[in-house]
Amino acid sequence: MSWRSKPGKIRAESIIYGLLAIFLFLISELTWLQLVRGETLAKRARDQRMEVLSRTPLRGTIYDRNMQVLAGTFYEPAIIIFPELVSDRDSVEEFLSFFQLPAQTCLYLDASKVSLDSLNSKIPDDPGVAVIRQPVRYDSTGLAAHVIGYLDNESVTGISGIEKTFDTYLRSGDTGLVVSFVDARRVPYKGLGIRWLHNAEAAAELVLTIDRKIQKIVEDVMDERIPKGAVVVMEPETGQVLAMASRPSFSPNKVGSAVKAPLSPMINRAITPYPAGSILKIAVAACGLEKNVVSLSDRFYDPGFIDVGSKRFRCYLHENEGHGWISFLDAMAYSCNPVFIETALRIGGRTLVDFCENLGFGATTGISLPHEHPGQLPGTHYMSPQDTANLAIGQGEALVTPIQIGVLLSVIANGGRLVSPKLVLEIKPKGGGTITAFKSDAPRRVLSQDTCRQLTFMLESVTRWGTAKSGWVDEFGSCGKTGTAETGRLDSDGRPICHAWFAGFAPLRDPRFVIVVLVEEGGSGGEVAAPVFQEIAGKLLFESPRN
Repeated sequence: MSWRSKPGKIRAESIIYGLLAIFLFLISELTWLQLVRGETLAKRARDQRMEVLSRTPLRGTIYDRNMQVLAGTFYEPAIIIFPELVSDRDSVEEFLSFFQLPAQTCLYLDASKVSLDSLNSKIPDDPGVAVIRQPVRYDSTGLAAHVIGYLDNESVTGISGIEKTFDTYLRSGDTGLVVSFVDARRVPYKGLGIRWLHNAEAAAELVLTIDRKIQKIVEDVMDERIPKGAVVVMEPETGQVLAMASRPSFSPNKVGSAVKAPLSPMINRAITPYPAGSILKIAVAACGLEKNVVSLSDRFYDPGFIDVGSKRFRCYLHENEGHGWISFLDAMAYSCNPVFIETALRIGGRTLVDFCENLGFGATTGISLPHEHPGQLPGTHYMSPQDTANLAIGQGEALVTPIQIGVLLSVIANGGRLVSPKLVLEIKPKGGGTITAFKSDAPRRVLSQDTCRQLTFMLESVTRWGTAKSGWVDEFGSCGKTGTAETGRLDSDGRPICHAWFAGFAPLRDPRFVIVVLVEEGGSGGEVAAPVFQEIAGKLLFESPRN
């Protein structure tokens, strides 16, 4: 019996081994497909079921100092029309015409000018119409537009602002998709909806020094009070820029319309040069005190003018025979031109220009923004007394930017150290890893603490009893300087067109905020710019408790 059963046993074992081999082969193939090629095959299957509605190049997110998104993924409404599913063409066209959108049926319509609630309240009950939240890079309000900048037409390359300076870090090469899932006939599946597909780690992320809340306060005030101009808010101890805004502004999502808009909304006026006017008297006072050319108690006689060579420079009270006898302290409080011209002449033109250069004027500040202008100081190869007089009152060849004035006020507020303005805190590389921190140059002492104390007292006199009482902040105190800078042009009534300045810091003790206000062609600094400073400073001090 045993010899007959042996062939049967061999056949049974062969079948078992064959089945086992087939099973192992299937298991290995399944493992290969599932673990090795699974993601690729799933992507192919998904791609075959997707109708791409729009493509958005992905870039790294830009955050404020508190990790609030300034540029990344925001959403605006968009209308999707699926022609194969439209059941009532007339109602769809009526819906589109109500919102002044193209009446023809199409696949994808931008509806960014319309609120999502308005669209949803009017949308027809038609399977061929859908309203979605379309991802866009920038907030629809355009907050901090001049700081962040904008991209080229393909949304790939940074053209201005932080987007340009850090383009290498922010660019990823990946693309986000808005898709609809469809069947073999390219008809959308009901219930699957429309989705936003993107790579969560597209590129490096930037953390700015900007505080979104402070930026919003500044821009809200500017929208009410400054049609053209700039505001800069800095921390005097660190040089970190908490807010920077320029008006008029623009939406980085709609750069095309901004290019053709009046008043040049795409210019960042915070880094653009302007005549300084009496703001530059701060530098004259600093130089005079530092070099012991003048003291606060020194008295000058102002008859309403001062003759320098063949040119007469007038005090704004020249029709009333000037201020008469006046101390150097009160000359700052009341912004007396003849006193500061006489002080500048005592100092000497070349010495004053060198001193201004040491305070950062005539050179870029190094802030992380393209197209920053260095401003301008008179050349020292030959300075006439008239050139020195013009420099003393911020006229003639002298041009400064609001960010440079912010640096000057920070020097006084922090006790004499020149700090470089800073916009970027750190870069977070793609996929994690080492965080790249940005460290400014070590602060450089340019004024003594005693000079800064005297300057603070002088600037306090401006807001307590001088030309900018409207810049005083109740409960906290403040100090600063007005500027009314002539442009050399006249209005239709023949009156000089002037830029209005006010720059100062608050609170008076242990200053937290340096605030520079420029109102382009605004007129009087005391009447126009100082109240803007007062409103912004008040909101910051009352609404932004110390960390």
